[in-house]
Amino acid sequence: MDVVVFAGCAMAVLVAWCVVALRITGRMPGVRRRPAPPTPPAPQDQPAPVIDLRLSVEWASPRQVWPALTAENTLLAARLAGRLTPGEYRARMLELARRCEPRPTAGSE
Repeated sequence: MDVVVFAGCAMAVLVAWCVVALRITGRMPGVRRRPAPPTPPAPQDQPAPVIDLRLSVEWASPRQVWPALTAENTLLAARLAGRLTPGEYRARMLELARRCEPRPTAGSE
């Protein structure tokens, strides 16, 4: 009886290894291979775009919110593309945040 159990276990291990090998090599039908992860673009030798910081904040005004978001997205894109160092990105984001900080207007709380 021990021989039968041993043979069954050995056969199960052999089948499992074959299935793994076939999946790794892509020879098993119906198995999709993962696409290669996208590679980031090479850093360009272009200076980061200059952002217009002459925004005056009005509470919930789309004329002021969208340009600030666009400026922030431009900074993030430049950082991800490698055109800005982490320190430059941090400094420009702080400058943008200070410039766009909401200030109460006359007559508001």
